[in-house]
Amino acid sequence: MDSLYTELDDLERIVDGHEEPKHLSYPLLRLVTENFSTKRKINGGGCSQIFKGILRNAIIAVKMFASHATMNDKMFHQEVRYSMMAAGHKNIVRFLGYCSHTEERAVKLNGNIIVAQKRERFLCFEYLCNGSLEKYINDELRGLDWHSRFQIIKGICDGLHYLHKEKGIIHMDIKPANVLFDNCMVPKIIDFGLSRSTEETQTRDAHFSA
Repeated sequence: MDSLYTELDDLERIVDGHEEPKHLSYPLLRLVTENFSTKRKINGGGCSQIFKGILRNAIIAVKMFASHATMNDKMFHQEVRYSMMAAGHKNIVRFLGYCSHTEERAVKLNGNIIVAQKRERFLCFEYLCNGSLEKYINDELRGLDWHSRFQIIKGICDGLHYLHKEKGIIHMDIKPANVLFDNCMVPKIIDFGLSRSTEETQTRDAHFSA
């Protein structure tokens, strides 16, 4: 248990900006989400669910991928890689860490005992309290004035410019659900599972045009 609270201290230092994002243990994520309690669940669909993780100094968002999801290792690794690369801009959601956890269990199948793997994958981000752009694009942007709308558009453009020009990342999946808002309605881009580097894209384009 002492080692678990040491890990919690490390995560809180990441949230405070004193350490870089890193691999987080499965027991730690169970601790901060109360074992992925339904009362901590924020939202979720067929492929993932998002839970609040309660720390002593902050709230974080823990994205848990369903064990039956079609997300392969390459996509998960890409999301971790590009989330870490994209850090450092006010219009990009802060990435705090990841977890790839595998358990082996003996199960009976057709009279035989086999050892099967259960894989769990998680991504952790700063918690943003005002939801996504998706819920604001109808009903006249829910009362947002023109200045606020302009700032939202500008923030998204600034984030994309940072990704493309400074980090060499093409997001590939910009949509209202992938733009979240903090408590000051600052837009922040999330979800890098389909992202590509500009170098990869240029290489592929050159291959097809050859």
